[in-house]
Amino acid sequence: MEKKLKYAEKNSNTSPEKKLLCFKTNSSKSTEILGRKLAQWIKKHKVVCVIFSGPFGSGKTTMIRGVIKGLTGINNITSPSFAIVNQYSKGKTTVYHFDFYRITSAIELESFGFSEYIDSGLLLIEWPEVAMEKIPAKSIKVTLEFLDLKRRKITIELL
Repeated sequence: MEKKLKYAEKNSNTSPEKKLLCFKTNSSKSTEILGRKLAQWIKKHKVVCVIFSGPFGSGKTTMIRGVIKGLTGINNITSPSFAIVNQYSKGKTTVYHFDFYRITSAIELESFGFSEYIDSGLLLIEWPEVAMEKIPAKSIKVTLEFLDLKRRKITIELL
């Protein structure tokens, strides 16, 4: 994955024992492109869930847009801030984009049947803290941090 990244700079501070990959992006476009590259890796390794953490405006939805485009080719991708979940399907690929910012407890997750989504397609979850006990095995954690106004540090951890 990292050798083909054209718009993201791979940090040499990877940790095999923690299974971490660190990247720096310098624009929203490069963050989205990194998401497309991550999509290839997700598909190859049959990952079932990716959780995204980071402050407001750090690029979570932008990176998710890249993942969804990379997996489905769909371009009209919006944040599910109010709907809680958006579904994107093409062929045999189904992706569920969740935003749990407004969810306050694990009990609320079941009010819309979160458990039923787990075996139905790839889960991409923003603000996953309330759902950590329900995150399936074979998941990835993506953490986005501000370096400055345009640049981000993105850490990908294999859980």
